[in-house]
Amino acid sequence: MITLKLLWLWLKITGVAALAVILEGVLIRGFWWTVLAVGATVVVYIGLTIGIWKEWHAERNGAGTYQVIHYTRD
Repeated sequence: MITLKLLWLWLKITGVAALAVILEGVLIRGFWWTVLAVGATVVVYIGLTIGIWKEWHAERNGAGTYQVIHYTRD
């Protein structure tokens, strides 16, 4: 079940990052400012993706949680 939760979280983050890149491309007129904004968005996206992957990897190996995401039991 954790795989589906993390996959859904990653898909939401990917959608938000894609929307942010599109908006940055449309709203920012200067080329270098656009490159800077998109670069910052990509760095944050890669960091979140690595964190989600580490969380998934730790859970799959039975090492407990990596503590990027806090889950509560229902």
